[in-house]
Amino acid sequence: MFFDELPHFSKSVLEALREPLQDGKIKISRVNSKVIYPADFLFVGAMNPCPCGNLLDENKECRCNELEIQRYKNKLSDPFLDRIDLNVTMQNISLEDKASLSSKQMHQKVIDVHHIIKKRGQEKFTAKLDDKEIEKFCVLDDEAQAVIETAVFRFALSFRSIKKIQKVSRTIADLDKSEMIEKRHILEALSYRRR
Repeated sequence: MFFDELPHFSKSVLEALREPLQDGKIKISRVNSKVIYPADFLFVGAMNPCPCGNLLDENKECRCNELEIQRYKNKLSDPFLDRIDLNVTMQNISLEDKASLSSKQMHQKVIDVHHIIKKRGQEKFTAKLDDKEIEKFCVLDDEAQAVIETAVFRFALSFRSIKKIQKVSRTIADLDKSEMIEKRHILEALSYRRR
């Protein structure tokens, strides 16, 4: 599911996504009944850095004031944003930009990680692991553990955020063919958190 111009969706629609994003289910309650539908989907959202879209542009001047920028960002609640695994800020492209991997190479990396997951005895995709499975499969080395403990206090991370960081760092470690989650994997996962 792709939501372009994310802050322009109504707050009620975005807040209604919280439960399906977290649990992969939609619950509908009526007077005499309650129905639960599966809702396992990949959510992608896109937004500009500010209302005019030029805040991070190297060639254009932003026309927004601080209050407008803050109002724009405040349309997305912290609990909603907390359910998004990766936050990537895109930069301007230049003629010198080149892809580091071809589509074929990326495809092979995904297959390699899938084999690593199966070999480890993990039956679900890493993003779908529950708390007990995270403890079993997302093992951090001592330095990585120290980094995440520091991040918890420095960034006031929620329990949900910590678990998402562990799962993202597990995937990064798998791409790196590393059995343990190391400091560099945690740091990269932290770089994908919203700012």
